[in-house]
Amino acid sequence: MRMPRLLAALGLAAAACGAQGAQTPPLRVVTLTTVLSEIAREVGGSHVSVVGLVQPGVDPHTFNPSPADIRAVADAEVVLASGLSLEAYLDRLVAGSGSSGRVVAVGDALPEAVAMAGVPGAGERDPHWWHSLDCMLIATDIVRAEFAKARPAAAADFSANAEAYQARLRGLKAWAAAEIGRLPPNRRHLVTSHDAFGYFARDYGFEVHAISGLSTDSEADARHLAGLIDLIRRERIPAVFAEDSANPRLVENLVRETGVRLGATLYADGLGPPGSGAETYDSMYRHNVRAIVDALSAR
Repeated sequence: MRMPRLLAALGLAAAACGAQGAQTPPLRVVTLTTVLSEIAREVGGSHVSVVGLVQPGVDPHTFNPSPADIRAVADAEVVLASGLSLEAYLDRLVAGSGSSGRVVAVGDALPEAVAMAGVPGAGERDPHWWHSLDCMLIATDIVRAEFAKARPAAAADFSANAEAYQARLRGLKAWAAAEIGRLPPNRRHLVTSHDAFGYFARDYGFEVHAISGLSTDSEADARHLAGLIDLIRRERIPAVFAEDSANPRLVENLVRETGVRLGATLYADGLGPPGSGAETYDSMYRHNVRAIVDALSAR
């Protein structure tokens, strides 16, 4: 009697091992911004393996993929890009890798109702969509849907994870509205290194006066700088802001010429490095809001 029972037990154990070995491996995801790395991990949970090519503190406008980055894209099942022309290298990267994975330009998939079309007369599109919490909510849904296509069996988990993340984003949105509500409308002038806060300005009634254009490698001419100096003096703007990924030299020149305060460093192009206090989207957004409100409300 013992032998049949032993054989049956061994058979069950073998079947269990076989079932574990047949489990679907994690979805291989490559991201091209730090914000998308967070969204991918929050939505995907244990069902995804995320490789972020652009690390915290690295300027995505000037990022140059390495051979190791090309190999990571070649192995990816899903590649998440910001889109809206931020990654000028994207087509070359995908073609050079020979990847057969799905490339998702999240910014391009945002509906026109929330995505800013571009700069009047310039033909450029603003790629910094993560500065709008409405865009973040929709981007989370876009990522959830893409993951569900690639791993249908985990769709329920992706949905639950996305809903939990979006609940936190809605809480952040309520906090930001209350915090910015302390700042009078006539003080909502945002002078920054480059034009990265258009979505933020639209959502909260600011005017952005950037030294350079949508990319950190765009140049500002002397006439434009002189106009900014006049504006700061005329509107009595109390502070200007440098960004973590941009050269602070031109902002420092404005401070010397006008005598205004230099506000805390803003995180314009993604999350901050370890120890910055802006390592997550929530902490990055709160840091920016507090820095702006504190500097512009000071007398």
